[in-house]
Amino acid sequence: MKRGKALVKELLAGLVVASGLAWLTRVLLWRDRVAVLLYHDPDPDTLDRHLTYLKTLCELVPLTDVGVPGNGRRRAAITLDDGHVGNAQLLPVFVKHNVRPTIFLCSRIVGRARSHWWLHPGSLRAGHERLKHMTNDERLAALAAQGYLQDGDDRATGLSVEQMEAMREHIDFQAHTRFHPILTQCSDAESATEITECRHEIEALLRQPCEHFAYPNGNYGEREVEFVRAAGFKSARTCDIGWNDQHTDPFRLRTIIIDDTASTLRFAAQLSGVALFLRYLKAGGGWRGKFPQF
Repeated sequence: MKRGKALVKELLAGLVVASGLAWLTRVLLWRDRVAVLLYHDPDPDTLDRHLTYLKTLCELVPLTDVGVPGNGRRRAAITLDDGHVGNAQLLPVFVKHNVRPTIFLCSRIVGRARSHWWLHPGSLRAGHERLKHMTNDERLAALAAQGYLQDGDDRATGLSVEQMEAMREHIDFQAHTRFHPILTQCSDAESATEITECRHEIEALLRQPCEHFAYPNGNYGEREVEFVRAAGFKSARTCDIGWNDQHTDPFRLRTIIIDDTASTLRFAAQLSGVALFLRYLKAGGGWRGKFPQF
């Protein structure tokens, strides 16, 4: 079954590339804008292949260059969400390709013996997607019933302090809340605390400014935008599809989500945003590439 699905994905990716759709989006939509690519936990070999191909299409720039006026050439910024422990293995790839990525950290998970909640076996038993639709209190209660305590010691799935110290010369570490709740399912107080305190905790942990934010799971609303702005962040990345320039709202940066395991052919197709757009459209995201909100 898995093999069959993988084959279908390769065939569809080949169609997007061979039909010229991938080329057309580069010409009409990407142009001299910045594509902010979103990964989570890719392996080094896959990321190396992706970056090798990407450099044939565009310049690789840090996330802080998103608002810089275009220079006539396509640009791309690399971001990774959550601060997975496997990200430490990617450092040689980033150095090799002379790229400075941004890793958005969950400040009360990294540097501790803690697990990201959706990586805990209890989340699988309770149903990841079902949990996302609950209020924050309901989600935490359901997880606790399955043996997961948000503030309790567990299997470490995030980067250690030692790993982050070794990477900091080549990586920008930024904020992704404290525990990665679905912010729109939180109370006002919970949402504000997750956003504001995350910044303070990362700055204390790494002794460097924390100025950029990413909305967990792509869920946000006007309330979250205002909390992020009030917390002193300079930008926030969404999961909405698109490319960015100096006219993009810095608190609603658009992105292209990349499958961590994608072949080079699938990666080329995913850069077009076509498959992601169709997926969002089917789920109710609308024609503007908005991430489907609950």
